[in-house]
Amino acid sequence: MIHMKIISSLFIIGVIQTFSLYADDNSARRFAALDRDAVICKYFLLSEKQVQNSLKVTQQQVESLKSVMQSSPTNIPAFADLRRSQKQLLEASQSDEERTKIRQAGNEKATFLIHQNWEMTIQNTLSTFQIKRLDELYLQMKGPQAILEDTNIVQQLNITKQQINQLNDVISSYSQFLSLLRQRFLRVQIQPIRNRDRADLDSEIQSLVRVIKEVEKDQDTELLAVLSKKQLHLWNDLCGGPLPINWKVDYFSDTPFQ
Repeated sequence: MIHMKIISSLFIIGVIQTFSLYADDNSARRFAALDRDAVICKYFLLSEKQVQNSLKVTQQQVESLKSVMQSSPTNIPAFADLRRSQKQLLEASQSDEERTKIRQAGNEKATFLIHQNWEMTIQNTLSTFQIKRLDELYLQMKGPQAILEDTNIVQQLNITKQQINQLNDVISSYSQFLSLLRQRFLRVQIQPIRNRDRADLDSEIQSLVRVIKEVEKDQDTELLAVLSKKQLHLWNDLCGGPLPINWKVDYFSDTPFQ
């Protein structure tokens, strides 16, 4: 049994050495990151100087991207219509339960409009080449877990149902442990239970980042080991050339271009 484990480990190491698989620091992979959606992730990428240089982003483009992140949602035309409609629905509602549902639906719609505006700004500001490269860096940033988040990637890599099950099994095997670590990572940032010195808190945050990062590297390695040699090459092609980014700690209060 031990012999088989050693062989399996050597196989995985050999695969990683053969291909540049982004299970390390030699790419835009952002380890120990908080749960952020695709659009905001792309803005975090675009706010990095290395990415701006790689995409050859002009200062005018930077200002356009920065402006939409810093502007009020009320500047979105559809946002005013939403607020007006929500106000009418609330005035006509008959119960607290109904008003709660109206507010929840309004908040979801508002979030959708904001993110849609961010996405449209990227499409209208960047060139076709820049958008393609940004999509590549986004995959590097997310790592191989992005495969299961996009049906187009599943189709392009020709991932089988058996492989999908294997990928899900790998994620499941790490999910509980990573979830606890991420909850702690978020908790000490937002509201520590005890009064603690700032330096003491920062020290724990750095330690959590280190542990989460190493666990995520292991998960990335196991996910990539599910793919065939051909699929690994295709995955690397989708990710494009590696661009190392020295990400700082991802704090809850962080926003792109801050």
